[in-house]
Amino acid sequence: MKGKSHSILRGVRAFSPLLQAYEAGHTIEEITSSVIEALAPYFENAEMLDRYSVDLLTAEAVNVAKIRSADWASSLFDQCLRIRRQCLVNDPDDCAKTCASWEEAIGKALSLYWSAVRLEHEKADLPLDEFAYELFRNIGGLIEGTLQVYLKELLHLAQRSQGESVTFAEIETLDLGATIRLVGEKADIAPYLTLHPWNVPLNQWRNIAQHYSMDSSGSSIFCRYGARRQHSITLTRAELMEVARDLFLLFSTIRTAQTLFVLDHADALVVHCKGFVRKEADMQFQFAVGAASQGFEVVELDVSEDYARAVLADLTVQDPDARSIHASQFVYPLWSATRSQRLIIDYRAKSGNVTLRATATAEDCRKVYDYTEDFAYLAKVVCLELNPAT
Repeated sequence: MKGKSHSILRGVRAFSPLLQAYEAGHTIEEITSSVIEALAPYFENAEMLDRYSVDLLTAEAVNVAKIRSADWASSLFDQCLRIRRQCLVNDPDDCAKTCASWEEAIGKALSLYWSAVRLEHEKADLPLDEFAYELFRNIGGLIEGTLQVYLKELLHLAQRSQGESVTFAEIETLDLGATIRLVGEKADIAPYLTLHPWNVPLNQWRNIAQHYSMDSSGSSIFCRYGARRQHSITLTRAELMEVARDLFLLFSTIRTAQTLFVLDHADALVVHCKGFVRKEADMQFQFAVGAASQGFEVVELDVSEDYARAVLADLTVQDPDARSIHASQFVYPLWSATRSQRLIIDYRAKSGNVTLRATATAEDCRKVYDYTEDFAYLAKVVCLELNPAT
């Protein structure tokens, strides 16, 4: 596990709460029931909970719990959901077109966010100046590269819901300051876009980060912002970490509301979506998160054009024979994520030994992809090897 694959796999453990849940002894059934119970109040179409359940919704259930633990985040979350639902009620087709117009931009924004998650590292032991630099780098990237896109999408929906004939291009070209001002007004969320008790708006936190307008001395971090009229604030290490936590909670609140709304109304919203090409690293990250949803940690991932090999370590205490067969079914998702010519899944039991190897070809996986064969076809053609030499 090295290089790019190392950052992908390390990022999955940081991103997905599932690995820790399985390590704590919880079963797939227990986790699924907990996720459905936590998210049922936020879904108007209950069947979508069964459709996505553990695969996509576990992280969202954790996010909702964190959001509900802070009054301001809880109120912002409810308001973001109200705006989206009102837009859908007013004009379902226009709402679908508006959401679809942001599909690619949000996909790219999330790709940047996932890259940051995969590359994140411990900062607690850094000297104060390096700590400030690293944390502001995260803050600036989050606001500029990811949160800004979600705010623009929310602004677009709010304006369309209010009968304004604004276009994607008009919203997309707004600068961050204008976006924050307008979405605060149109979506009625202005109080949430300024962090308290510092009273510094989002765009100014971005500016501090972007212009490296910070210095440190002793135990203090001095920050400057404002083009025409200079302002300054002084933060301790703990206070800057609190700023970062609030910003990430703000982002999580807006993103989670968007994600749950889209999944809840996917059948109605998908009609205008065109899809887009995703980065290799994102596809591999999704593969590893998908494996985590079933109680497997991808501990090794080697990818080339000729072959892709993933080692799936079992985190459950369930029957290893049944689990090894379950793991073998990941040959197809591995092909979807890599498009390699040969796909290898190694099942690592709790003992630490690889007890089953499943091997498939791209040709056979493509037959399933093209619907010339059903998924059961792979059970006939996948090669299974007991206790392979590793």
